[in-house]
Amino acid sequence: MAAAANMDRVTGILLAAGSSRRFGADKQSTLLGEEPMLTRAARLLLDAGFVMPIVVLGPRATEHRPLLAGLPLRIVENPAAQSGMASSLVVATDTAGDCDAAVVTVCDQPAVTAEHLQALVAAWRKTGSSIVASSYAGTRGVPALFAATHFAELRQLHGDRGAGPLLARHADSVHAVPLARGEVDIDTPADLERLRP
Repeated sequence: MAAAANMDRVTGILLAAGSSRRFGADKQSTLLGEEPMLTRAARLLLDAGFVMPIVVLGPRATEHRPLLAGLPLRIVENPAAQSGMASSLVVATDTAGDCDAAVVTVCDQPAVTAEHLQALVAAWRKTGSSIVASSYAGTRGVPALFAATHFAELRQLHGDRGAGPLLARHADSVHAVPLARGEVDIDTPADLERLRP
């Protein structure tokens, strides 16, 4: 692994409260490689060097907490998870406290690595951009870093588009870090099957 970026005053956020409707089963518990997707995504934040990253769980929190047992995380539950991903961003930013920035990630992007998460933080420190997003397939999205100056905007989001509206609103000032195959996500069992060797 690449040398860890300086994570002082930067928190990591894993949005894992989704209901997996399109997947048709408990996606967070489904194995990606040798680990459940939820466990893998949480470990990536820890491997990247984030201290006590935040994991937002939803209706299946009771089932999902054991998948995170023993990991140094701040686990919070989103009682409004059914209203969409934006509500999890509200819970996460409320939990983040006094920090300078947060890197937001999700469970179902197999291309994400700890090194890429580190690269987002390094780019933020180098460029001073208040938003640093992953770029793939002609778009910009998560994982993405948001400076604390955007937390109030994140708390105003609604629905299931997550931080997409905020990225669009600030498109001219977003710094992009390429993520090869970042467009690949696991929404259905067929998506997962295509990833198997």
